[in-house]
Amino acid sequence: MLLDPLDEKIIGFLKKDCRTPFLKIAKETGVSESTVRKRVAKLKSNGVIRAFTLLLDSSLAFESIVAVKCMPKQTKKVSEQIKKLSPFLPVVEVTGRYDIFCTVFAPTTRGLNDLIDKIRGINGVVETESFFVVEKK
Repeated sequence: MLLDPLDEKIIGFLKKDCRTPFLKIAKETGVSESTVRKRVAKLKSNGVIRAFTLLLDSSLAFESIVAVKCMPKQTKKVSEQIKKLSPFLPVVEVTGRYDIFCTVFAPTTRGLNDLIDKIRGINGVVETESFFVVEKK
């Protein structure tokens, strides 16, 4: 789907704050609220907007990026299982040494370790490597 300038402006507002009221976006872009609502619905149905989410302050939780190597032809299945553990966090399938990268959060280091152990226990996971996030910019 090609995005026109209005779609790009709407996405820009939602990227800054996914809770931006459609009325505010409409006023800023010079269109009606119903136009914004219809555009967002279309962007969602076409898969351009996959989810509205929030970013947690990393000072409230421990965060780790986990690289996962899978058995051949198991990447999709493993990816789906990881997504069930952390449904609101990114899980991406990649090329290279690892097959999947995911971000996990927990309120304690013990909780973080437990979550990583659950990933390691998924059938089809061969290896994991965890990267503890110490600072975000």
